[in-house]
Amino acid sequence: MDSMKLNEKLLWLQEMGCFPSIYLRGKVWRAHVNASGNFWEESDTPLKALTLAISTWIAAGRPMDGAASDIQNQRG
Repeated sequence: MDSMKLNEKLLWLQEMGCFPSIYLRGKVWRAHVNASGNFWEESDTPLKALTLAISTWIAAGRPMDGAASDIQNQRG
């Protein structure tokens, strides 16, 4: 996982059913595993921010929250 590039990590999250989000917030990058979700981190690069967010999400048991939860609830 650590050797993956940014686009590879984004694709992996999408394959897991996630809706990742990365954006510049002031002078730092914020990455969400799932848009509007609770698993996000900030760093000086988008790759570092996403890597940290994924690590936190995995450690928590890969819960589907935010946009992923919204989609799952719509599907029933």
